[in-house]
Amino acid sequence: MPSPAFPDAMATGYWVSGAVVVGCRENTAEFVQALQRVRHPIAGIVTISEQTAVRNNVPAWADLASRFGQHIPVHLASSYSLDGGADRTLLGATRADVAFCIGWQRLLPSWFLDLHRNGVFGMHASATLLPDGRGRSPINWSVIDGAEVLNAHIFRYKDEPDTGDLLSVSQIRIEPHDDIQTLQQKARVVFTREVVRHWDDLVTGTPQLRPLRAQTADDRLYPKRSPDDGAIDWSWPASRITNWVRAQTRPYPGAFTIYENLRCPIWRTGPAGVDHDDLPGTVLETFNDGSCMVASGHHESVHLLDHGLPRGLRAAQKLGA
Repeated sequence: MPSPAFPDAMATGYWVSGAVVVGCRENTAEFVQALQRVRHPIAGIVTISEQTAVRNNVPAWADLASRFGQHIPVHLASSYSLDGGADRTLLGATRADVAFCIGWQRLLPSWFLDLHRNGVFGMHASATLLPDGRGRSPINWSVIDGAEVLNAHIFRYKDEPDTGDLLSVSQIRIEPHDDIQTLQQKARVVFTREVVRHWDDLVTGTPQLRPLRAQTADDRLYPKRSPDDGAIDWSWPASRITNWVRAQTRPYPGAFTIYENLRCPIWRTGPAGVDHDDLPGTVLETFNDGSCMVASGHHESVHLLDHGLPRGLRAAQKLGA
């Protein structure tokens, strides 16, 4: 059965009260499922097609139309930036109370922020308190930097990213076993909990919000990351390489190294605790389970537990450009 289109569901220019969910990833699907479990009304879902996701390198894309379209109106946006005229025309007919953005890695345009009478809310989880730590890929950068805690900010979106008034801030511990996937799962749990806890206020437009402090010249702005940014520098200490890998592992493209002109992903590592006198990037040993041990900087070593290096890898061979 095809997904009900917005014009069919909204022929009169009115949408049932409730929330719009904006997103296109697996954590978006989990958020919708969580709201359904507690019977909170979802007025509609705004997402993108698989083709659009591929063009924009979206990790962990989820087919929300197939999963939820039989019961919830789903709009497949013509572009990831929501700047198409058709998107504005169709979505402009809606009258939902509030929107929640999760699993949407683009800025939302001003017209969409103004569309919902109580605003659009989302999360920014970073090692520092906003406005310090604004910008792109904050969880990835926080893990790379060796942070032990994430501050999960739930806030109302403004035109300028990561500057909106706060609904709540919760702390998420970064445990030694955590990687980008488990931390995003933790963040989704916190986001769901806070949305459900404040649901009545968010729908009626009376949540207690507080502004961020004023920005200073010392506040960090995380830059955008791309798949080409994942190259491992084997001269780094083992702990930095481990953080580098776990910050970019699945569902992201992954950290990588070069071996015989091939780009090989490295998915999971750990400090091996074995000292050496070899050059960084030298394969110290290989094991029958496919893992291997590689020399890193400071005479340390890294155990590669999950990787895309060829099976024929041998000790004394060199990794890296």
